[in-house]
Amino acid sequence: MKNKNKVMRNMLIGMIGAAICMVACWLSGAYGEGNVRNGYIQSNWPKMPFMRFEISLILSGLGIALNYVGLRDYIKLFRYMRRKRGVLNRQMGSLFEVGAIAYCIAYLFIQSGYIMMALVYKLLFATNLMGADIISTTEGMFYYIAIPLFAYLIVSIVGMSVAYMHFLWNGLMRVSRICILFNPLIFFGIGELLKLTKLYYLVDFAAASVPFGMILMMAAGMVGVAKQPNPKPRA
Repeated sequence: MKNKNKVMRNMLIGMIGAAICMVACWLSGAYGEGNVRNGYIQSNWPKMPFMRFEISLILSGLGIALNYVGLRDYIKLFRYMRRKRGVLNRQMGSLFEVGAIAYCIAYLFIQSGYIMMALVYKLLFATNLMGADIISTTEGMFYYIAIPLFAYLIVSIVGMSVAYMHFLWNGLMRVSRICILFNPLIFFGIGELLKLTKLYYLVDFAAASVPFGMILMMAAGMVGVAKQPNPKPRA
């Protein structure tokens, strides 16, 4: 594989971007002790300062841009692998590419949507409206964006993770098969399970479970690139 050092460097940048995305998720989605969830409404939204949401949006934009640098070279890695053999490899390489691009769009879309809901609820909470009216108005906003939001979420997380698991399980990435667990889909599931515990510190950690899975997937990719054979020197 050509330019291995450059690809690994860009994947490291992608890991840094995913770490920034984790911080952004915690700022907007870690609600703290005493939070009660009512559908998609969080009772601690009014207690959270506006600055948290503003910083979260700024970090989201920066983090996903850096994350894309790494994903772009992950796409190059799978393009290199899919040339080796089989129609399925080509299909999986294309699936990862679509999923990676969708993820960059979806992350910003989802972050912006949830932050907008929180801000609207927070602002309405300071008015004389009844609680039921505030909840109804805020949830009404969510239902307008729910279909594209979940569509992007499914395509991005499932597409990337399934393609990644395919290449890893078939030995093309040259890393241990235990790394098949290091992907956003698995950690999305772990995050949903953590939310069921009702322990606020686990629920708060779950807010950043998908970017954490991205960090681990990037790390596995860096190891995989390092183990790819060097190009044969020209005679």
